[in-house]
Parts: sequence; structure tokens; C-alpha cells
Amino acid sequence: MVLASQAQHGMWITEVLHGTGTAYHMPFAMWFDGPLEREAMLAACRAVLARHPVLGHAFEERDGALHLVPARELPPVAFVVEPDPEALIAREIARPFELSAGPLARFTLAEVSPSRHLLLFVAHHLVFDGMSKDLLVRDLAAAYSGAPTPPLPMPYGAAEKPSPEAQAYWRARWREVPQVVINGLTRSPRLAERGETVLLALTDDMPDLSGVTRFEVFLAAVHALLHRYGNAGTPVAVAMSTRTAQTRDAIGLFATELPVFASLSAEDSFRELALGIRSELRELNAFREVPVARAVGGIKPRVALAPVSISFRRRAPEQVFPGLKLSVEWKMSNHMVRNALHLQAVDGDDGLHLTLHYSPDVIPRGDVELAGEHLRAVLRAVAADPDVRLADLPLPAVPQVVPQIPLEAPAAAGPAHDEVDAELVEQVRLIWMEVLRMDHIAPDEDLYDLGGHSLTITQISARIRKRLGVEVPFDVFLDDPTITGVAAAIGGLRP
Repeated sequence: MVLASQAQHGMWITEVLHGTGTAYHMPFAMWFDGPLEREAMLAACRAVLARHPVLGHAFEERDGALHLVPARELPPVAFVVEPDPEALIAREIARPFELSAGPLARFTLAEVSPSRHLLLFVAHHLVFDGMSKDLLVRDLAAAYSGAPTPPLPMPYGAAEKPSPEAQAYWRARWREVPQVVINGLTRSPRLAERGETVLLALTDDMPDLSGVTRFEVFLAAVHALLHRYGNAGTPVAVAMSTRTAQTRDAIGLFATELPVFASLSAEDSFRELALGIRSELRELNAFREVPVARAVGGIKPRVALAPVSISFRRRAPEQVFPGLKLSVEWKMSNHMVRNALHLQAVDGDDGLHLTLHYSPDVIPRGDVELAGEHLRAVLRAVAADPDVRLADLPLPAVPQVVPQIPLEAPAAAGPAHDEVDAELVEQVRLIWMEVLRMDHIAPDEDLYDLGGHSLTITQISARIRKRLGVEVPFDVFLDDPTITGVAAAIGGLRP
């Protein structure tokens, strides 16, 4: 057994608590034209699974800690004849994963025609991230070509406690901003929703600023656009790699989502904003392995840290499969979205391509398309003049902000607190005091106000299970995160 990373633990409990559907499913399609050798490709898939053991593991909570354990069966490598590949893709994305049993990855090689094949890989985000796509293609190409692909060690281990420096960094910056204004609409998503996409090619629009990377320019442009929409201090959640020299070749979850805050004034130039974001990212980089909720405490597990998020990656060089022409879908949708708006950008030799992920239940498609064009206009204005003031960036007049009714449904009423057994309340209180290392906690104090986080929940639940013989559903810690509330839930579960 290997301890899960902090990022894996946070993602695991988010899925357990919120039921995120396919939001953490990561589909990846590789299309091959030419005389593909079926058995060689299937053998290459099995070689990749053997090289990256995390793909054959599942997740199990034991005594308040999350462990990676061998899946009950090996990840499947299947071959099918499929004249309708889009239907196959839809089915495979929708197929659920059982986190506690696994497997959490699967390959399907589909013959569309004798000279055209689709290799579809679908994995849970717990064992796969954006950079893993490049590694997957690289190792498949090597194995298909007959090159050796030796197994790699399991790259996870005990998670360290956040350092005082990391705690100070995030506590000085963190503030909850649950909603965002996009083109005059205020949106505050609470759940993972069904998702759709808008595609945008920005190859001819990206400006070059000396001393600033393309990613930093892109992030600054998104911040500038949100500022022009009237948002004040809204963070943008950014997917950041946590890979090290030891894990740079390993498939797995080596990324975390961190909020990037920016100080903006209408009188600032875009160059000043971009340089400020560059400086902020350099400082943040020292603490990128520390989840914000673990460092700050008091943050309820949620499907998204911020209403707007970005993933931006530079595509690796193309790999060679002898005798085959390869085409890869780098930006596939899993048909769910966790934010009001997620911007997925891939920067390759063929230019910068952006996919805007959104839910039509949260924001209309027309407003998403407008936001994309507004972003393009910002980038073009910066390309013409990198020192343009933020106040002078082009933006059409937007309608008056319309408040949105929160999407979160009210919690169902539970047993009245004054009906809860006093002895049971005291037993739960003692467990909370142990886990939180506090000498006194009042029965009606909120767990998150006391600094609780996802690990706290699993530790409290494990002690309740061991001492009281009751499996408390994790959603109790969202509905009523007090000692009395948890005790009431236990009382309702006992025979």
C-alpha cells in the first residue's frame, strides 16, 4: 500500500462528497491512418500499463488515510470493430469508474476501416493528468516500435504537513470569491454540471512580450478581461505541474489547481499586469505542491476553487509510429464542467488552440462565444501596444449585471439538535478534539471555522467507524459540519 498524494486525496474526497459524474474522466483519442499492426498496438498498450503501475491501482481509505491499492482486475485492453467511433467515444467517456475497486484506466482499439484505427484511452484524473498525455503517446510509440519500456516505481508516498511558509503564503492571499461576472451575467456554480464546448483558434492573436512567457501573457489577458467585465479581485484557478526530476517521466496525477490572484488597477498597463503575474507565479511556485485547503484550513471541499479556471500546456514534439500517420485529439471534452468557465489551451507547432468549457445550465452559449471574442480582442490590442492601459482595452458594452439564484439545493432537514443523545455528542466531541488537537470545542462550532479540511473529515470518520461502529456519510460534513450535526446523523444511522 502506498499513501496517496495531497492532490489525490483532495480530488478523491471531492468526488465522494459531490458525485462529480464524468468531470474527472480524461478521454484521449489517437487516430491512426495506414497499415496498423493490431497485435503490436495491443501489446504496446499493455507495455504502457506495465511501465506505469499507478494505472492499475485503486483508492481505499484506511484509518483516516487514503491509500493506493492494486485494482481488483487489470486495466482492460480491448479491440473492437466500430464503424461509428463517435458513439464509442461517448459510451467510453460515460462509463463510470469505481474508485475503491478500479481499474481506473482502459484502452480500446477500434477498427473504423481496414486503413483507419482509433485508439481511445480513458482514465480517471486521480491517475492521469495533462502532461501524462504526452508521456502516453511517447511510450506507446516506443513500445510499438519495439523499444524497451522498463517499469517505473510507484511515485507516491507520505504527504508532508504544509510548512509554516506555505501556510503564511496562502493565508495572506486566500479569499473566497464564489461568483464571477461574464459579459454582464453573474454566475456562481456549486456543482459539476453537464458541459459543452466552444473552440477558438488564437494562433494569429497571441502577442509576444519580452521577459514574459506565452502562458503568463494568456493568464494576464484572462485577468484583464475579467477586470473589464467588472470583477474585483476574482482569482483564476490554474492547473500547475508538481512534477520533479524523479517524476517527470511518470504517468499519474502530478498537477494541482491553485488560485492566482492579481492586483489590478484601471490605470495599470497590460505589461505591468503581466510582469506582476509573472512575479506572483514565481513566488507561488515554491508552494505549488501544497493544496490551498490544507494550508489555509476552513475551506469546505468543493468542485472548484474558483469560478474561472485555466489549463495551458505546451505540446510535446510529435511521436513516430512506423508506417502510420498519427492525429491526436489533445483537447477532448468529458461532457462535464466544474467551473462557470474553463479555458483549456494547447500551444503547439500548429499554433495556440483554445477550448472554452461551460455548462449551458449556468451560462448561455452566446455569452461564452462573446467572451471568447472579447479575449481575442484583448490579445490583439496587447499585440498592437503591450503598454495599453487596462481601462483602454476594447470591450463592447455589456448588459447590466443580473444576479443569479444559487444552484445549490437546500439541505434536507435532519433530526433536531435538542433531540440528540448527550452521551453521543460527547463521544463525537472527544474525537473532534483529538483530530483537531484542541482542548475544547463547542457542540455547535463549524468544523471549517475550526480549520478543518478534507483530511480532517476522513480522520474523524475513521475514528467514528472504529469506536462507534457507524459509517458516517461524508456529505454530513457538508450539510451540518458541527459536533451535534454529526452526532445526529450517527443517531439516525444506528438501529
